[in-house]
Amino acid sequence: MSSVEISNRAPQLDGILQSAMRNRLFLCILALHVVGGSIVSYHLGIPFWTELGYSLATILSKLIKYTFVIGSGFLVLRFIYAAIWVKPAKPIHWIINDTKEFISEYVKVTDGIVCFLSIGFLMTSFTCLKNMIPQINPFSWDIFFSQLDQTLHGGYDVWRLLWPVLGNPYITTIINVAYHLWFVLIYITMFVASFDKRNPQRGMVYLVAFALVFILGGNILATIFSSVGPVYFEHFGFGDTYVQQMQNLRELNQISPVWALAVHENLLMAFQDGGIVKGISAMPSMHVASSVIMALFAFRYSRWLGWAFTIFAFLILVGSVHLAWHYAVDGYLAILVALFCWWLANALTKRFYTAPETTSQQI
Repeated sequence: MSSVEISNRAPQLDGILQSAMRNRLFLCILALHVVGGSIVSYHLGIPFWTELGYSLATILSKLIKYTFVIGSGFLVLRFIYAAIWVKPAKPIHWIINDTKEFISEYVKVTDGIVCFLSIGFLMTSFTCLKNMIPQINPFSWDIFFSQLDQTLHGGYDVWRLLWPVLGNPYITTIINVAYHLWFVLIYITMFVASFDKRNPQRGMVYLVAFALVFILGGNILATIFSSVGPVYFEHFGFGDTYVQQMQNLRELNQISPVWALAVHENLLMAFQDGGIVKGISAMPSMHVASSVIMALFAFRYSRWLGWAFTIFAFLILVGSVHLAWHYAVDGYLAILVALFCWWLANALTKRFYTAPETTSQQI
């Protein structure tokens, strides 16, 4: 390697190291999570690093796929915008310049690359630890949470209270669409938090809160309160309390699709056959907790966007019960966990995060 090549690479390496130092709070949280996962798996006799590798490859491939899909959608929307409002003389030339400007504004920062790719390690470690829950603490809290739901709601199962309003095939399909849309919104918000450097601290608060929610709620509390949720209540021998709910959802599926039913079956099959994503846990609801975090993040941009995400979070809360994934109390605790993690993330970020001095930093 020539001295010129070395000198060209040195600034790039230096930029990555400086980025790692600026984002040390987020990266240290992820590193501690991975180390904690390896320690737990060692004591359980589970090959953590092998499973981590398989899961990481799966998650990173999905990140790349979603980047391509959303990027293509972005180009289509910008083309429509140009055709209707801008009406440039040369549309293709305008799209090329517009895309270059967007990339130079958001993707040129090293911090964004470092944070965005690190999310893959967070979700991989989270998935591996979630898979270990029944080996650490066998499922045992479902009857308690089911009874607690009834106690808090006048002696009724919450799904029965929701059914007169939500028990329509088309409304159920809409709710199911929102539940699946959660995956897309999570990706988009993580991308924005990583790459939008107009207010770096705003994005870092979201990243740290997101990590804390999944570590505290999705791993620690989920392991302590090991439970399977209404959908698997009968399968794991807790009784027939939710048999009627599942039958009702199947009947709705005959009229309008309820995709959650197929996901229910696929997750159970993965749990039984040892798939990569095989973790089952209900308390607290990560869908709800992360949706609340997204809403809080959205309020940092604008009030109307925050309220839009708040409505979405409410849909996820009722949808998690209606689609039999969760008890209502799973969502209630999730909201408290999200609010606590958001507060803690703000405090930690103010104390330990150093924002980049300029947004013109090259990769």
